[in-house]
Amino acid sequence: PLGGDVAGGMNVYVRELARAFSRQGARVDVFTRMSEEGAPDLIEIAPGARMAQIPAGPRRDLHKDDLFPLTGPFAEGIEAFAARQGTRYNIISAHYWLSGVAGSLLARRWGVPLAIRFHTLGLQKNRSLPSLNGHESSSRIFAEGGLAQKAEALFASSAAEAEMLRGDLEAEESRIHVVPCGVDLERFASVPREAARAALGVKKEDILILSVGRVEPVKGLDRLIEVIAHLKALRPGLPLRAIHVGGAVRNGNGRPPSAGLGPEAFTSSLQRAEVRRILRMAQEKGVSEFAFVGAKLQEELPRYYSAADTLAIPSRYETFGLVALESAACGLPAVAFDVGGLSHSIETGVSGQLVPDGNIGAFTE
Repeated sequence: PLGGDVAGGMNVYVRELARAFSRQGARVDVFTRMSEEGAPDLIEIAPGARMAQIPAGPRRDLHKDDLFPLTGPFAEGIEAFAARQGTRYNIISAHYWLSGVAGSLLARRWGVPLAIRFHTLGLQKNRSLPSLNGHESSSRIFAEGGLAQKAEALFASSAAEAEMLRGDLEAEESRIHVVPCGVDLERFASVPREAARAALGVKKEDILILSVGRVEPVKGLDRLIEVIAHLKALRPGLPLRAIHVGGAVRNGNGRPPSAGLGPEAFTSSLQRAEVRRILRMAQEKGVSEFAFVGAKLQEELPRYYSAADTLAIPSRYETFGLVALESAACGLPAVAFDVGGLSHSIETGVSGQLVPDGNIGAFTE
């Protein structure tokens, strides 16, 4: 499910990539670590595309820093699955550095090429969080550098990411391929505004600022609180509301779609800490208009995009920023700091506005 500590745009990307490959006639097996007891071993994603859950380590959610030692057992589990199924693979497509480490072991054993898409890079993430928690491990930094030299193909979502692969990881130009992300235009399209607002409990006169994404420091929600405080000072009396969609929450909270949630509603200790930090900051700055509403199904998101007046993307770093495309597909303009791939997913004056990174005044304007 989307919205957890590590489940977001990359998960959507892998799912849709598997479906697209199967439509082209390729057979696809997607491998992920089994993280709960009783989970099915094999699930069909689409005709010709399956997801296999591989036992590796305890069958429960683990912090991402605890997963690196399990990459070897994970690769061995994939190898055993392939042997049982009598399957030979022609290419390994790895997503994220942990999958890249396991994939590189299998590529060497099987003698097949490895393609990797990092989605985010540890060095860039650490640069984006100089004084906040959430820094990436030295194991990740070292592994990404090695994978950039081993993989036959490295895929980037934007020219900015390609430059990071060249500059930070010293990847060869000939092995870097820039393939922008896409959006499902059948799923993401505008719905009638009045109906969308009524369903979310948003008043006709409200000016609704929406943000969408995981709940973690790199998403910059503290910067959004600063923007709202600045906006209130400049325009007193403006009927503002701001909601953030994202974060894994407990089922059955019983609240309306746009009612605010407290830290206790979130299932992750990391997300509870971040929600607590943001809400404390909002209280200190007199921003009562901001609320967390938890993750929503993708089928529900067009209603939120259609009800809002603008999408705010205050992220400190985004490899691409799929929400900017989803928002544009629903007719909602986005405002974002000009970081990472956002400069390629938002066209200023057409689908939104880009402002210099960290410039709260420009974002507010």
